[in-house]
Amino acid sequence: MNGRSVLSYAGVVLEANGVLLLLPVLATWVLRESVYLPFLFAAVLSFIPGIILDRRFSKGPLTFGPVMMLAALCFILVSVLGSIPYMDYLGPVDALFESFSGFTTTGLTILSPETLPNTMLFWRALTQWVGGFGILLTFLMLVQSPGISPSYIYKSEGGSGRLDQNFWRSAKRMFAIYGAFTLAGFILLAMAGMPIFDSIAHSFTSISTGGFSVKNSSIAFYASPIIEIVVVILMILGATSFFLHDKLSKKEFGEYLRNGENRMFWTFAAVFSVLLSLSLISTSEPLRYGIFHTFSALTTTGFTNMPAAAATTETAKMLIIILMVVGGFAGSCAGGIKLVRFGILSKAIPWLSKKVTYPSTAVLPFRFSGRSIKQEEVTIISLFSFLYLIILVVSALAISSMGYTPLDSLMTTAAAEGNNALASIPLAAMPDPGKVFLIVCMLLGRLEILPFMVIIYYFVKGVGRRKIS
Repeated sequence: MNGRSVLSYAGVVLEANGVLLLLPVLATWVLRESVYLPFLFAAVLSFIPGIILDRRFSKGPLTFGPVMMLAALCFILVSVLGSIPYMDYLGPVDALFESFSGFTTTGLTILSPETLPNTMLFWRALTQWVGGFGILLTFLMLVQSPGISPSYIYKSEGGSGRLDQNFWRSAKRMFAIYGAFTLAGFILLAMAGMPIFDSIAHSFTSISTGGFSVKNSSIAFYASPIIEIVVVILMILGATSFFLHDKLSKKEFGEYLRNGENRMFWTFAAVFSVLLSLSLISTSEPLRYGIFHTFSALTTTGFTNMPAAAATTETAKMLIIILMVVGGFAGSCAGGIKLVRFGILSKAIPWLSKKVTYPSTAVLPFRFSGRSIKQEEVTIISLFSFLYLIILVVSALAISSMGYTPLDSLMTTAAAEGNNALASIPLAAMPDPGKVFLIVCMLLGRLEILPFMVIIYYFVKGVGRRKIS
């Protein structure tokens, strides 16, 4: 593995993170707050090692394994450094939890937002906005890897799979779309009656499908159907493939209509809106709450519009868990298994049943959304989905062993692994081992498990070589 290139690119990310940490310093001046020292300290701590790594090591082409290593390493580094400003308010484990939840766009929180200075609320929202775009860049880097990304659908966008000019062209287009949606969201939320600062923060955390709010009661605080509609639109945009957004910007509307994930998304949305509304029939506005929470769960955002006093039934929790596990589009900011994998797996079962009845030499094409899928890609997707569910079950059992009910444990771990904020356990009182467990789930879910398998592989391989020598 080209470790020197990985370290050099990691240095660039640390330099960028150092600049990022200066934005809250500017915010303290605008907001007239004096909480800038932790951000300055974290910026220096990020920027100086970044310069050293960037200058010390040379950059070279990055292929599949090193790219996965780089993606996992960068998410960990920026999250650890991003936890420093939280340490004025939280202990080390809680600060790490809040930072990882931000950069992975999970949205689970230990803090009471309304007790924090606006600068800290701006930082929380910014981490999710940056994390959302970060996962889009990761998707671009891994677009040639079957199972992790639907390269069989978007292969025309992936080039050689290296960090080449095609990658940077695609990144610029994605950033332009991402920024335009964020700006539009801010304007629409402000026009809908949300305060300016709140509009900025929620536009960041809606388009990134992050779910952090500046209010303890989330979107329910505003009690505004218009605001909820705008938030739902932003959540849908963030959870839709940015490749599709790019095609729509080029007026290729037929591609959107033909897309298999798109049809699945709206089918799930329609069916579960009805089911969730029926399961919340005892609340004051079951249809309003049911539709909002369907989109909040399916896009893996995690906002809520239900008052704190409203009771969530066990049926509603199970429906939300299913939506969180399925998740949004591949190539979006959303988490979960992803619609494309779910769709391929649902077609693979009858395909395999048919295949076993044919001679072993027979060729039986497998197609999804009008495109051919290789058998090895189906195998990798099946393996990924199996690992995802195994991690979910094991994590739920671990959390349940700490005294929580099985259903609440399953919902909270599904939220962490699916990068969703719709947990049903008060996290502030959770023991530290449980929080660490959830941090691992956030990372595994955000980076789709396999990058960490690559890290383990290279670590074991390196240990083996040292023993032999």
